[in-house]
Amino acid sequence: MRSLLVVTGSRADFGLWRPVLSAAEEHPDLHARLLVTAMHLEPEFGSTVDEVRAAGFEIAAEVPCTPPGDDSGAMAAAVGEAIVGMSPVLGRERPDWLLLLGDRGEQLAAAIAALHMPLAIAHLAGGDVTTGAVDDSVRDMITRAAHLHLATSEAAAARLRSLGEEPWRVRVVGSPGLDDLAGLAAGGARDVRQRYGLPDEGPYLVILQHPETRSGRDPVADLDETLAATTTSGLPRIAILPNADAGGRAMIERLRSEPDLPLVASAPRSDYAVLLANAAALVGNSSSGLTEAPLLRVPAVDVGQRQAGRLAGDNVVHADPERASIAGALRAAMAPAFRTGLSGRSPHGDGHAAERIVGILAAEPMDARLLLKRTGQEEVS
Repeated sequence: MRSLLVVTGSRADFGLWRPVLSAAEEHPDLHARLLVTAMHLEPEFGSTVDEVRAAGFEIAAEVPCTPPGDDSGAMAAAVGEAIVGMSPVLGRERPDWLLLLGDRGEQLAAAIAALHMPLAIAHLAGGDVTTGAVDDSVRDMITRAAHLHLATSEAAAARLRSLGEEPWRVRVVGSPGLDDLAGLAAGGARDVRQRYGLPDEGPYLVILQHPETRSGRDPVADLDETLAATTTSGLPRIAILPNADAGGRAMIERLRSEPDLPLVASAPRSDYAVLLANAAALVGNSSSGLTEAPLLRVPAVDVGQRQAGRLAGDNVVHADPERASIAGALRAAMAPAFRTGLSGRSPHGDGHAAERIVGILAAEPMDARLLLKRTGQEEVS
């Protein structure tokens, strides 16, 4: 039986890992445990470790490492704290596969620690592009450390190969966040609306906006533009709090000052799926608008440059971080003909990613070749 250690640091990545963890539980040759860290362990971000514990998956360790401040220096220091905290856990567990996802600092910290041990790293969602955030570079750093790449699209796989990753290491599996989405979204909308302070009926907007960590823009000023534009729509709104990137806490304070705006520190994935599926539009810059919303035929107004370069579905309308641009994009997105014409397809998968992932992890040869990586595009004799 092969052991898997899955690093989860936020509500977002845990939602993606859940179908994989469930599939691993059912596989006779795999045993998965969780290393829980970062925003999961912080009350100001919803203490989502409670959701992780309630899910019933086995937890190997909990390692706090969230930046104590709201600037880029604090983010950098948190990566070091995560390396220090995770290293003894990885040394004790010594999993056959360390599973990392995406582009967060805690994922990079785990990659750095594992690289020195050495442990085999499987990286989900490498090869994507988000030029407006420092996450873009972090993702590529994890790619260089990883031994197996579980790409969510052929475009991402092609980029991985162009970065010098050996083709046999790159597999297209799709995003596991799509695997259970349609079923979850069919839950009772009225109960969810009442739970989150929304009217029982009628359209509403979901706001989910994070800081841009590479553009030098003021995240609160950008949020002001989004709030102003969504106010002019006249629709009820609900906002989900941003993450722990530099500037995120200042954005949270701004959201708390907005009158008549229900705030959600973190919604369980089942609730979020219902909120998203029944929204008139998702407004902000969350990757959810480009990955999950297309499958549910929900229009998404993508504000600014945080997601620039990422594959987007036909549900996405891009807007500059200015209220006039956002308001115009929102009108276009909510036009009846726009939603009627949406395909219901996501460029990030077909809903069968988890079964592909566990099949690969169970079957991939665990030999010396796996850990001996090329370092670039040089010819191999």
